[in-house]
Amino acid sequence: MLFDIAKAEVEKARAARHRRLFVLVGTDDKKLAEAAAEVLRGFEAAGGGGSGLYMFQPEFADANKRMNYFRDAVAGSSLEVDFRPYKDTPKILGTTQDFAVLDLVNDLKPNDVGRLGGVVRGGGVYIFLVPPLDVWKRYITKFQSTLLVPQFTPNDIRHRLKERFWRSLYSHSGVVIFDVDRGILLKSSGIETVETYELKKPEPPEKAVLPLKIYRLAATQDQVEVLKLFETLYQKPKRKQALVIIADRGRGKSAALGLGLAGIGHKLRKAKSRVQIVVSAMEYTNLETLLEFAIKGLEALGYKPGVEREGGEIRAIKAKGIFIDVVTPYMLLKRENADIVAVDEAAAVPLPVLYAVHKKFDRLVFATTIHGYEGAGRGFSIRFLKYLKESKDTDVYLYEMEEPIRYGRGDPVEQWLFDAFLLNAEPAKVEPQDLDYVRRREVVYLREEDVMKDEEVFRQFFGIYVQAHYRNEPDDLGMLLDAPHHTARALALPNAKVVVSVELAFEGALDDLSIDQALRGLKLPGNIIPDRFLKYWRLPEFAKLKGWRIVRIATHPELQDMGLGTLMLQKLEEEARQLGMDWIGVGFGVYDKLLKFWVRNGYVPIHLSPERNPSSGEYSVLLVKPLNEKAEAYVKYANVEFRRRLIHSLMGPYGDLLPTEVLLLLEDWGWEIDGAFALSKNQLDRAIAYAYGPMTYENVTDAVYMLATQYFYSPKARRPTLPEPALKILVSKVLQAKPWKEAAEVAGVRRGDLMLILREVVKILLFYYYGGEFEVPLFVVGTVRGKD
Repeated sequence: MLFDIAKAEVEKARAARHRRLFVLVGTDDKKLAEAAAEVLRGFEAAGGGGSGLYMFQPEFADANKRMNYFRDAVAGSSLEVDFRPYKDTPKILGTTQDFAVLDLVNDLKPNDVGRLGGVVRGGGVYIFLVPPLDVWKRYITKFQSTLLVPQFTPNDIRHRLKERFWRSLYSHSGVVIFDVDRGILLKSSGIETVETYELKKPEPPEKAVLPLKIYRLAATQDQVEVLKLFETLYQKPKRKQALVIIADRGRGKSAALGLGLAGIGHKLRKAKSRVQIVVSAMEYTNLETLLEFAIKGLEALGYKPGVEREGGEIRAIKAKGIFIDVVTPYMLLKRENADIVAVDEAAAVPLPVLYAVHKKFDRLVFATTIHGYEGAGRGFSIRFLKYLKESKDTDVYLYEMEEPIRYGRGDPVEQWLFDAFLLNAEPAKVEPQDLDYVRRREVVYLREEDVMKDEEVFRQFFGIYVQAHYRNEPDDLGMLLDAPHHTARALALPNAKVVVSVELAFEGALDDLSIDQALRGLKLPGNIIPDRFLKYWRLPEFAKLKGWRIVRIATHPELQDMGLGTLMLQKLEEEARQLGMDWIGVGFGVYDKLLKFWVRNGYVPIHLSPERNPSSGEYSVLLVKPLNEKAEAYVKYANVEFRRRLIHSLMGPYGDLLPTEVLLLLEDWGWEIDGAFALSKNQLDRAIAYAYGPMTYENVTDAVYMLATQYFYSPKARRPTLPEPALKILVSKVLQAKPWKEAAEVAGVRRGDLMLILREVVKILLFYYYGGEFEVPLFVVGTVRGKD
């Protein structure tokens, strides 16, 4: 029976160049394995063949039994089966298979299914092995076990991911569900007839700037169109040139970029003998396909490219005058020049970095996935593309790739995958009436049950994340659904459109044993903020308090900067107080605009990572808003010590923080930092000689450093008021000890002005703190504000 079903379904799928998904349900290991082999015999009989995967968790004895039963059942078949553990899934991403068997009995890890959901070519099959839902919900999968934190037990784990998974299988066409224990069909594919797929050969342009050898490597017409866009980069631009390529997963975007860079690099080398290309992404793995096809393109053009690797990853390609360097986005900002800069998966790059890249370079390529495992959403095209189009010095060329590479359009397995894991979720469309609601602050606060009970509301909720500045992975959905310490909140308009999405994690309320273990250096899963209070500030009592850490907060991309984020925080804090929470906190990668939002809303910095995140290139900061006096006492202590540490670390690990970021992190909350900083008589004499006389700054750095420290140690009530440029200069030149030119650049002033301003600032600080100990010219007195 199963053989006949599989044969008939594969015949239809092959005609349409689509895939089919067979879900085999049962508790008998042998029957599950043999049923999978029977589906593959039907696949063979329908003309399928080749090689494929069998994915399993080898640490589970029953998984090994099923694997061995399957191996025996397919013995003698013409099919080649590669038996792989799920830990190899990242290596498999990007390969092409004829079939894939996924044993999901022991583990339903969303990232694994998401990664593998695109590897099978058109005409191929997926086979899932799963237990009945009621059985599945009785135990914890491997993925679910990773979601446990000290405050909860396995009984607290939720099974909403499994429930969603099952609902999606039953609601989509192209999915066959078969009960192997009872030998009955539970659901047919629902596809009776199909349109026959017609292969269309890509057609290169009649008059091409790029070599035809590059165009012949294109697999689709979409890729040809992208290559044609690269031709706009050949002429020396009078204005900035920006190519923007967006695509769903599996459209060959990165491959087209690699070919395009090889082709345009070749043309530019002929014109100028040496070409410097720089490619960048938040994670090096995002660039593997691009670099692979850049090498293929160069080889097709007769080059013999040399490849430099570091830790197995390509860091540079050199090919007779063509140089391709691989850098992180933050390192990209430090490059002095490049002929072409390409940023892949650009939606995962913080907007301020993208703005800076656009400002610095003239020939630019930005590409990003919209939907799919790597997707970061249309927020990139909504926000960054809008910025590009409004830039008066930039010509923008946009192309959206639609044609899949491995399978035909309308593939039912892709549609199931996108829906099941919300990879294609998008926010509600904003109408004029919605703007009126927002202006009038007519919003509804939604708790978790309100968000989860309605599929459309939940899709809008998650769609805001897809379009926001987050890298969304299927595992994020799994954590939100099943982790006992994670919960959702939202703001919606009266018409039920979601406008702000929030994911919270419960932290704290730890027992003495967990606290003692953390103080000894053991990691506290899921308790990021209490962990830092324990390990950095040695405050065990704080870990007994209860709090919410805001994991993710995002506003509808078309409704940003309208006060909705602040309104959401007010609603959250109100509920937190009602529930007896002691604090709310947040952690994120530092950049000034985002930091300003949180500081203005009363969130106090208490920790900054000592080095930049290797993936994002950002320092991670934690901020906490106390909700009662007990929490405030601990937050005050942590912030005072944090500011003390930061001030004296700016010459070292934090020397590359921007002055605007430093000033926000040093925000005064009315809490004085203990420590007397009186200048010695000699330091005072030298500082006066610098401020009013001929002495150079290099002879008084110690005294000026102490003056600056004295200023930032003092609460605002006991500080002279200084303009922002002066504060930036105190940070960049004095506390960070940057060279004059660099200090002036980051402070936003000219070098000569910086030297003049710094002398005036020293005069003001000397008069304010030591005015009674020396005579000051009268003109200085009028510049001082804030002295009692």
